[in-house]
Amino acid sequence: MRNILKASTLESKFPLLAVEDGCILSKDADVTVGFKVRLPEIFTLTSDDYEAMHGA
Repeated sequence: MRNILKASTLESKFPLLAVEDGCILSKDADVTVGFKVRLPEIFTLTSDDYEAMHGA
């Protein structure tokens, strides 16, 4: 059986153009800004710290 699938590059199928200065630029001229969120490590706190954090 011979291969009937046509080869294509990932760049032609993937809609991203570039990543610059923390922004993702797509081929459709969309700009996506990424944010980094830091969450508190609540499962590593002592019970006194947890109570103080939640004001219980």
